[in-house]
Amino acid sequence: MPGSIFVKEACVATFDGRFRLLQPASVYAEDGSFVKVGSPEEVRPVAVHPDITIDGRNKLVMPGLVNTHVHLAQSLLRSLVPDDVTLLDWLTRWVWPLQGSFKAEDGLVSAQLTLLEMIKAGTTAFVATSVNGRYGPERIAEAVHASGIRAALGRQVMDMPGYASRKDAVPASLQEDKVASLKSFSELHRRWHGRDGRIWIWLSPRTPGACSDQLFEEMASLLTESDAGLTMHLAEIKDDVGYFRKKGTTPGAFLRRMGLLRRKTVYVHCVWLSDDDIREFVKGGSTVSHNPSSNMKLGSGIAPVAKMLRAGLNVALGTDGGPSNDSYDLLRECKLASLLQKVALGDPRAVGYADVLKMAVTNGYRALGLEGIAGRMAAGQRADFIVVDLAQPHLTPAINPLSNLVYSATGQDVSDVFVDGRALMLGRKVTVLDEANVLREAKRRAPILAERAGLGRRSKA
Repeated sequence: MPGSIFVKEACVATFDGRFRLLQPASVYAEDGSFVKVGSPEEVRPVAVHPDITIDGRNKLVMPGLVNTHVHLAQSLLRSLVPDDVTLLDWLTRWVWPLQGSFKAEDGLVSAQLTLLEMIKAGTTAFVATSVNGRYGPERIAEAVHASGIRAALGRQVMDMPGYASRKDAVPASLQEDKVASLKSFSELHRRWHGRDGRIWIWLSPRTPGACSDQLFEEMASLLTESDAGLTMHLAEIKDDVGYFRKKGTTPGAFLRRMGLLRRKTVYVHCVWLSDDDIREFVKGGSTVSHNPSSNMKLGSGIAPVAKMLRAGLNVALGTDGGPSNDSYDLLRECKLASLLQKVALGDPRAVGYADVLKMAVTNGYRALGLEGIAGRMAAGQRADFIVVDLAQPHLTPAINPLSNLVYSATGQDVSDVFVDGRALMLGRKVTVLDEANVLREAKRRAPILAERAGLGRRSKA
């Protein structure tokens, strides 16, 4: 249960649009919200008998990170899938056969492993994609809720087995009937959507090639009726754009026609969006989830993030999954997101540390529809925040802690994590999951899963 938290004499990054640093500053939160953020003299009289006190000296306090593209089922696949493989082969020869061999218990353990890793790296909210029926969506929702984190869980929906131009790419073991998947979405939505202001059930169409136009239209109606959101992979590789071209359209024009460019829609990768597509996204209010590690590892290309940001598009950050990143550490994505645009454009000014921090926090909360509720260190905001230990060789000197955060830090430097004022991690010890048990079960299940999929411990490309 949330109690009262007092962080004294820290460096506080406000994330109020100006990236102000208050130093020294103290923070007091109670009943899930910030009560006072300011100088130690201002906060001390308010912080009477706190349940938790943190010495903030040599610490940075800031809002938590938002990971807008997570595959909960893929942390269990880490090291089971070969590296240096093109996307479609990677999917059809390894990832999908492994995921198609999941039992509900595998889905639960993989989700818990992913949650554990994200919490330890400072993530306080995330968007999950492609939650398939065979992964045990109900138990996953229970596990996510128990972890205390915020999440939009995208229930996978499809009515065709295609991927881009490949008509029969999705194996039978992962195919789902439209009626059954929509029924599952509705049931999950009824039970979990809005639970404690932390869990939301979204739609997650597999890919354009796996959904008919009629299904997209049905999903647009469901979004209006249910106040849900939607997340989907889009324009990740050139072949994806070719799929739309054969339909006589583009990704942006297609989604606009379907009524699917709106708030609380998160489109992932978007490496190959045109200028016209970007304008459509801006007008609709959709979010693009940029996943630089995944795009680089799979050779998908470089998303035009600097151009998107200049156009006013809400660009957030995501890690993708276990075998494509291979990490759920969003701080590591921050550095890559900045450097990749600099080298792609030959301009060191292209995307700076403040840009990517806005993507990782402010734009992520906006993607979830939570702007004005969380994402700032200010009285009245929900107490979603993290503490970063700056007393590290690679973070010293801390003349500009936010620059250091992007270019020098990793999730391993996060010491404490709070959501709604509840401690998910204190002093690097996760309080909401049995870390030893999760790691033990993941190690035990991974080789069994590989054998079940007929791939052995690890297949070679």
